[in-house]
Amino acid sequence: MQITAFSDYALRVLTYLAVTGDRLVPTREIAERQGLSFDHLAKVTQFLSREGYVEASRGRNGGVRLAIPPAEISIGEVLRRSEAGSGVVECLQDGEVSCMLAGFCGLTPLLAGATEAFFAALDKRSIADALTSPARHRKTFGLNARGEVAGK
Repeated sequence: MQITAFSDYALRVLTYLAVTGDRLVPTREIAERQGLSFDHLAKVTQFLSREGYVEASRGRNGGVRLAIPPAEISIGEVLRRSEAGSGVVECLQDGEVSCMLAGFCGLTPLLAGATEAFFAALDKRSIADALTSPARHRKTFGLNARGEVAGK
């Protein structure tokens, strides 16, 4: 199963914040450190804030930080929320279905079951599980041991 870019970015933001400690991290910093679009990432951080995964603060010294510990953030839950309405095939997506086989196709329940198994496997994994080496993550992102931008 392929996740959307939106979901990918959400997981990247959460992983980044997990290695930055408790400081407020500007969205622009996350975008620059990961080579991502600031505008797209701003929408992702707004979503993560609405869903309660991050705390957001506006203004000159504003930014985002995790609202809950990385070990308590289920990857499966994040993906379920960020992938809401999308499906592996059209008939599993929200909205109008144009497939002539809709309603009696045997693939629909098979693909729905596979999708649920995908999410169920990730329900058991947290953002902390994705941090196999926090020090290596910080180094890759150009952060020092305190999770701050190195050299600042």
